[in-house]
Amino acid sequence: MKICGLLGLAAAIALGTVSASQAQTKAPAIRIGIVDVQQVQRDSHAMIGIRKALEALRTKYNKNFESTEKEMQAEYDRLRKDKEMSRGEYERRVRALQAELVKLRRQSRARNDALGQAFQQAFAKFRQEVVLVVKAMAVEDGLTLILNQVAFIHASPQFNITEKVIARLNKRLPKLALNFKDPVGSARKEVKKRREKAKKKKQ
Repeated sequence: MKICGLLGLAAAIALGTVSASQAQTKAPAIRIGIVDVQQVQRDSHAMIGIRKALEALRTKYNKNFESTEKEMQAEYDRLRKDKEMSRGEYERRVRALQAELVKLRRQSRARNDALGQAFQQAFAKFRQEVVLVVKAMAVEDGLTLILNQVAFIHASPQFNITEKVIARLNKRLPKLALNFKDPVGSARKEVKKRREKAKKKKQ
């Protein structure tokens, strides 16, 4: 009876081993790919172009703002030095200048908000393209799991496909438009109009 019991146990273990082996052979092998998303955003040609376009517009509008602000300050200094102007006229013009300054700052905020929205729209398009590229590469290379590198402390370089993603993305999306519409209008026209008004007042 003991011999039969031992034989039965050995058979059960053997069957269990075979079943586990079969299960392992049936389970698909997991192939991992790791992408440094921050590096993709930093090195992508499209995002480099978007950042340059954004910085150029901000620089332009900041210069125009500073130029107009200086002109307004010069106008205020001129009013203070004008001894022939009545007190009432002086106060009226100062209030007008203050109102223009408030308007100028409001316009500056509106432009910054519009620039931020334009960047977010471009970035959303960029993220969609990144997802499409990564999915295509996963299918081509037989990768079953794609992970973002920021979630890891360490990973073997052999799993890193970041450079491949950037190269593919640069071919697919070499540039991206910054669809910005100025909510205020031409800054040059505003400066020109203000200068003409200042000239008329001096005359």
